[in-house]
Amino acid sequence: MNFQLSEEQKELRETVRRYAHERLVPIAEEVEKTAEPPSRELLKEYAELGYLGINVPEELGGLGLGNLEALIVLEELAKISAAVAFPVFESCVGPVRAIERFTLKKAPPGSASAGPSS
Repeated sequence: MNFQLSEEQKELRETVRRYAHERLVPIAEEVEKTAEPPSRELLKEYAELGYLGINVPEELGGLGLGNLEALIVLEELAKISAAVAFPVFESCVGPVRAIERFTLKKAPPGSASAGPSS
């Protein structure tokens, strides 16, 4: 079994790392100093970059990549600050994923969560 990142995953990691170092350091300092959440503008930027839906299926508006890619993005942002990484955590492994899992996907026919059969 190969545990090495693919070339695409390495490229993603480097792109996010560069973005985080160039853009997020002063924002992280301000967020941590004021204890205020990241701005809506930053969240919009994350969304435009695809970071908020990286492992959400394309049919639901995400990029359709895997959990590993989501965690690569999260790790690189968290290296700068957990505060600026938290919105990505929420959208990639937090409540958004639970909502998708339990409310947006149909339960298999005959399963208890499918409801009464007609």
